Amino acid sequence: MSARIVATPLEAEITVAVADRDLSAAMTEAIARALREATAACSAPAPRVVRLRTRKRFARLGAERIAGAIVVVAVTASNARRLLELVEAVRGAGASGVQLVWDGTTPARDDVERHVFAVLERARATPAGPPVVLAKDSEPAFSLRALVTHRARPITPNDEPNDEEAS
Repeated sequence: MSARIVATPLEAEITVAVADRDLSAAMTEAIARALREATAACSAPAPRVVRLRTRKRFARLGAERIAGAIVVVAVTASNARRLLELVEAVRGAGASGVQLVWDGTTPARDDVERHVFAVLERARATPAGPPVVLAKDSEPAFSLRALVTHRARPITPNDEPNDEEAS
């Protein structure tokens, strides 16, 4: 059996060709569902974005301004040492996601790389918290918007493995 799945606005086209009709149908449905979820991030209303670089600005804004927002944190030489503390405060305040902005060269890699990776490692180690991504510019990355959209959707029975899948 062969099935073609087209998803816009991502312009993704996937062809599933599997001899077993049941397996082909299951694969087609799973891929289509994943693409629908991914494209929902493109069509979802633009999330509120808060930009900050310092703990001082975070304190001025307060947790209520951070809650539910995508927070874009510029990585600078002066905030690098406190970057983990700042991002953890932002995540704790209920941000829907955090985007670190650093192009890998400015500020110098030697000055900030270990701090950036400490933040990313902490986020990886605490998956229940808001997602954290690294990007080169301050426009919220599609990957972060997709993660935020995916986490915001309610869990459906299709998300739970059945007994056959679990074994």
